[in-house]
Amino acid sequence: MRVKKILVISVVLAAVATIGAWLVYARDNQVLPQSAVDLLAELPAPAPGRTILVFTPHPDDETIAAGGYIFSATRAGAQVWIALVTDGNFHHQKEIRYAEFKKAAAALGVSEDHLIFLGYPDHQLAGQDLSRVRGRFEEIISTIKPEIVITSHPQDHHPDHRVTGELVEAIWRNRDFTLYEFLVHHNLFPHPKGMNPHLYLLPPARMISFGRTWEVFPLSDEVETQKHKAILQYRSQLSDRRDPLLAGLLVGMLRKNELFSVPSK
Repeated sequence: MRVKKILVISVVLAAVATIGAWLVYARDNQVLPQSAVDLLAELPAPAPGRTILVFTPHPDDETIAAGGYIFSATRAGAQVWIALVTDGNFHHQKEIRYAEFKKAAAALGVSEDHLIFLGYPDHQLAGQDLSRVRGRFEEIISTIKPEIVITSHPQDHHPDHRVTGELVEAIWRNRDFTLYEFLVHHNLFPHPKGMNPHLYLLPPARMISFGRTWEVFPLSDEVETQKHKAILQYRSQLSDRRDPLLAGLLVGMLRKNELFSVPSK
């Protein structure tokens, strides 16, 4: 009995020491060490028969942030709908980006009749009548009746992402569905930048708070490969010389997991 008690105490002390080391590292570097992935819970795998709705701010966000989850869901027999909030026309490539969006969605198992185009101007969502935008979101949710909604995090640094996340989260507070939020634009995410498929996505240290948890969705080799195929459909973004960091962002989100914030009411 005494030996067992000593072992339990040793395990607890080791865990405390490990967490303490992670916290010190995060304080000094503003990011979590890769080993901290073991501290995060795993997002439940998508189940057959579920209805899932994704609000993606731009063409490509759904793929780089949640493509693995979407593909896993459609393969499992879930119904996935994707609502594209803006027209992706910031560089006057609306038709090209719409076509790429359709191809990427198809690679993830989402048919064209499950795609919704809201058409708000790219980079100008914050300047729209947000009560009307929210009303359109609510109409879509009321029609589709999803059990799970996936969208951007309200603390994302891109205004279109922030507004999309804020509106969906406001609706969620009065509705009965599970909400998963993804992060794309942040100076400390992903860390390190660039293509690092052997690493894990982890939240910036300052975005860890009470009231919401961060959960990982591990990607098998097969799912990661299919997600990569979907990302490659966005050729205009991968070859855009006006924004050389863009291609790095797209491939930088291809890692061993996807990452979602799960708020609690």
